[in-house]
Amino acid sequence: MRVPLTWLREYVDFDLSVEELVRVITLHSQEIDGVYRLGVPEGEVVVGELLTFDRHPNADKLYVSRVDVGGSEVQIVTGADNPHAGARVPVILPGSRLADGTKLKKAKLRGVESYGMMMSERELGLSNEHDGIMLLDEGYGVGRPLEEYFPVSEVVLDIDVTPNRPDLWGMIGVARELAAILGTEFRTPEVSFGTGGAPTGDYTLRVEAADLCPRYDLRRVSGVDARRKAPVEVRRWLFAAGMRPINAVVDATNFTMLETGQPIHAFDAEEIVGGIVVRRAREGERITLIDDSVRDLDPSMLLIADEERGRAIAGVMGGEEGEVSEKTTDVLVEVATFDGRNVLETSSKLGLRTDASGRFERGLDPEMVDFALDRVSMLLERDAGGSVAADTLSEYPEPVGRRELKLRVARAGAILGVAVDAERAARDLAALGCEVESGGEVLTVRPPTFRRDLSREIDLVEEVGRLVGLDRVPETLPQTSLPGGLTDAQRRRRRLRHVLADLGLSEAMLYPFGPARWNGSFGGSGSGLALANPLSGDLQYLRTSLLPGLLDAVARNRAFGAPGGGIFEVGNVYRRSGREATPGTSRAFRLRGERAGDEPEEALTGVVELSKVAVVLDGDVRPAGWNADALRAGFFEAKGIVERLVPGADFERADPSELPFLHPGRSAVVKVGGESVGWVGELHPAVAESFDLRVESRKVAALELDLAACIVDPAPEFTVFPNVPSVARDLALVVDSDVPAGELLAEARRAGGGLLVGSRVFDVYEGEQLPQGKKSVALSFVFQSDETLTDASVDGEMERISAALSQKFGARVRG
Repeated sequence: MRVPLTWLREYVDFDLSVEELVRVITLHSQEIDGVYRLGVPEGEVVVGELLTFDRHPNADKLYVSRVDVGGSEVQIVTGADNPHAGARVPVILPGSRLADGTKLKKAKLRGVESYGMMMSERELGLSNEHDGIMLLDEGYGVGRPLEEYFPVSEVVLDIDVTPNRPDLWGMIGVARELAAILGTEFRTPEVSFGTGGAPTGDYTLRVEAADLCPRYDLRRVSGVDARRKAPVEVRRWLFAAGMRPINAVVDATNFTMLETGQPIHAFDAEEIVGGIVVRRAREGERITLIDDSVRDLDPSMLLIADEERGRAIAGVMGGEEGEVSEKTTDVLVEVATFDGRNVLETSSKLGLRTDASGRFERGLDPEMVDFALDRVSMLLERDAGGSVAADTLSEYPEPVGRRELKLRVARAGAILGVAVDAERAARDLAALGCEVESGGEVLTVRPPTFRRDLSREIDLVEEVGRLVGLDRVPETLPQTSLPGGLTDAQRRRRRLRHVLADLGLSEAMLYPFGPARWNGSFGGSGSGLALANPLSGDLQYLRTSLLPGLLDAVARNRAFGAPGGGIFEVGNVYRRSGREATPGTSRAFRLRGERAGDEPEEALTGVVELSKVAVVLDGDVRPAGWNADALRAGFFEAKGIVERLVPGADFERADPSELPFLHPGRSAVVKVGGESVGWVGELHPAVAESFDLRVESRKVAALELDLAACIVDPAPEFTVFPNVPSVARDLALVVDSDVPAGELLAEARRAGGGLLVGSRVFDVYEGEQLPQGKKSVALSFVFQSDETLTDASVDGEMERISAALSQKFGARVRG
């Protein structure tokens, strides 16, 4: 909201510098986005009369004039060609400073001296007009300071109004707010006009969509002259507030909107057939708007129409047909209240944002309609020469009323941390427009209808606090008997991050939201939960896996030329709980943390939140060094990280239908105690291609684990180093192809006894030298004891292992 200070002083008196005013508003109400200056903030602007106006002797596009500035004559060179001898113009004299910081000096233009400058409307901060010099009428006295007729400088505050305060989208609302802060009075303009115009009753009004239009008022003003210009003060305030002055009729509607915050629309009455109909648009209906765009409508949109066609999109923009033009002499003035949510949805669907839609979507006060309609009627009579009808057509079936709230003064003091005086609280709330009845330490408060945000006691506490001044609340540290430090869960997460960083990986911190394309790439694991109100079109879903976000990050890294690397994230994923939450109990839990019984959180929200850790390895994770080979992404490299994070983990071949985003032959499910705790594997080529990661010589491997399964700090154990040599033996077995090598190894360890100190799988072979359906698994064992082992004792261990494997898996030693 752009607030010209000279306009603001029409409603409230204050004796503050611009800097002090900015500080007061910021501390007690809203943030200030900027301070702008227009016109001539320093210097002198006088009324001059042109005595002569001739062409420049040395330039075809310049003119030389002699100007009487009151008792003296000056010579001024200009490039504008609209002045003439005898015209009165605004003249700025040397030594003055313009709003852009330019200081005017004596100049010589193409050999001719110029003393001062004649001003255009834009240079004076009146409008965007800059094609010629502003011409003044004979009512302006020659040599008189222009400041006597209207201000020649303006300071504008750009207030960042929060969405819950639509009352501050009007000058009257800002004045009321400032008066309450300063403890002074504010005033509203007195409204009066005649009622001798043609009757509004010659037309009809029908509201067919009352749910989207709580109030609609219509009044006729006849005999207007749309060719007139609005008075200078109206045009300069409109321009300073960010709107373009057009003509007396349109400017009256825009001026009233900026003053009251209530958008107003004027129809050319001669173009309206029968009357005004407020209805939903029909399927396939189209309308041409005043910006010449053609819009396709649907039944969710509210349309202002007559008996034949649509005339405006309610709360958004007027149509081309029926709009005010220079030929307009009779107008129907609409002042209405529309459903804010519907205006927002319509504006979003059409991709059309206007000053009116921005106000309507925040929820306007239907009780402001009366004053706004009277105010614009007065301006149309005064500035456009119109005659106002004595009658008004109105549809307002359910008038809004004030709600009643209780404010416990002691409670307010406890919340704010500073003593609150009951009389001061009552006075401050009354200054904001509330009706207050004092009952000792409990105030009965009825907020005004334009403050729909005041719906609870805590809202009143906030109002009292900000008017007192939150900067006056003493700073005290919270008292607690709890010791400082991290929780066990926080320590686990921190150690996990440190371990992964020590492995050479970089941590990523990503949004928990993602685009719809994740769904197709990841099937069940990547399909997110749709958000009702997403931040943007690319963040429509809550993630159910950390992997998609990490792959997007890897793709961005590649786009910047990264040869590879490893990244990880520790975060949360979201799954449906499988239980539908009751709307009432779910809302109470989200807003106030209330539970009707012992229901778990997922039963109240419908969503389960799970903690995960994920890693993605891409290409050359670590380049080759002088004493180490390069580490390249692959299944076994990722599997090694899993073994570091989850000691004792078992790996089982993954079902491609459950993990379709992984390579079917290079992936595994991670299990602990028979329960799945995650997965590991190389990325499926099709998924890699969908993320622009498909390079034949460059693999992408990934893993995702339950955070609870990660044990990165097992208790350290000291083992005495043996002082005798160990004995190594290999064993090649032929087993059925479906026997997992890991189960063979686990059974061998169980059968090996206390002498077996090391074991691993070093080869798996399937080929022509073996029967169909068979494979060869080669195991390597290391035996050791406190004493030197003999061949006989080691042979006995090997026989026991072979027998155990033969009995359980039908394995035979390969000859």
